[in-house]
Order: sequence, then C-alpha cells, then structure tokens
Amino acid sequence: MPKFNVVVAHEHDREHVVEQLKKFSQVIQQQSPVQLSNVTETWDDEGNLYFAFTAMSMSISGNMIVEETEVIVAGKMPLAAAMFRGAIENQIKEKVQEILGG
Repeated sequence: MPKFNVVVAHEHDREHVVEQLKKFSQVIQQQSPVQLSNVTETWDDEGNLYFAFTAMSMSISGNMIVEETEVIVAGKMPLAAAMFRGAIENQIKEKVQEILGG
C-alpha cells in the first residue's frame, strides 16, 4: 500500500498549533474537490490526530503528529490513488499551512 508524507514547519507554540489543527477535518471536508465520507478523527492526549476517510471509494488513513517546530502528516492510500500522491500531499500541506495562518 503506497504511503504519503508531508512535513510543515511552524513557529508557534505547540499547544496553539494543536488547537488550530483541530479544525483540519472540518476544513478538508468543506474544501475537498471530491466528496469525502466515513470521516473519522481521534485526538490522543498528546495532541496527535489519527484519521481515516473515504474519497472516490478509496480508503485513506494516517496520523498528524505535532512536534515543537513541525507538523508531520503521514499515512497510507490504496494503490489506485498512488498516481495522485503528489496532489494529495500538496493539498494536505496547503490546508495545514492555511489553518496555521501561513
């Protein structure tokens, strides 16, 4: 199963970043160019997000780890989505930067 990985640097307090990123699923659902379904998100006590959704009948899952100076989003996608990996990574990066005000 192909993987995706996005790293976005930030200069904010980690707790602030976590609070801002709690909007991530909502923003992605509202602004995605394709219909998303079965969206799930779970935040752990450390402020890390575990997510999954279905887009165009393809299941995508991953996690968002908030570090002191960067946000790391990594996950798995079906082989059929691999040709769109660059576009998916760019969309994720843009949305994280937008949410963080950058």
